[in-house]
Amino acid sequence: MDNVSARVVMRLITDGTHSREFAVECHYSPDNPYAVRLEFGAAAHDAVWVLSRELLLRGLRGPAGEGDVHIEPGADDTLFVALRGQDGTALLDVPYGPLARFLTATEELVPAGREPAHLDWDRWLTELLSA
Repeated sequence: MDNVSARVVMRLITDGTHSREFAVECHYSPDNPYAVRLEFGAAAHDAVWVLSRELLLRGLRGPAGEGDVHIEPGADDTLFVALRGQDGTALLDVPYGPLARFLTATEELVPAGREPAHLDWDRWLTELLSA
């Protein structure tokens, strides 16, 4: 089965007047149909975040998230994504269009609500019991 990937240029907001752009690789696989993998690469010390696809989709429409991830639409077709980790919180300015196109492609591959049909329950149970 195919996977979906996209490179999205995001801006890390470091304070009120400074920011830094870098490319983030977004990956989606039907093998893990509920998750989107964001690879920040060398610009962020090879950081990887795995986010809920549903959370990202909700964040396109309005404020979403609890805990370590919060998403909120901003002005000028952008989203603000706050990622809280052990070393603090990163605030990202994400362009709406590229992220929305990526998420649309994931839904073409696995429509929302159809995720359970793509799970390998036997493999999941084997991994759970062997942990």
